[in-house]
Amino acid sequence: MKIYQNRKNGQSMLEYIMVLAMTLGILVTLGFFIAVFKDYGGRILEIVSSDYP
Repeated sequence: MKIYQNRKNGQSMLEYIMVLAMTLGILVTLGFFIAVFKDYGGRILEIVSSDYP
């Protein structure tokens, strides 16, 4: 019985670590997209507001 309980605890810990890693990956990806689109938006605003005749 004791060995079976340790396996369940190890599986739970592994699942929490995997969910944490996936969450961090998603947050890093979203941060990257925010930075790229913010930069792109800045370029568009610069082009629109230019005084080119």
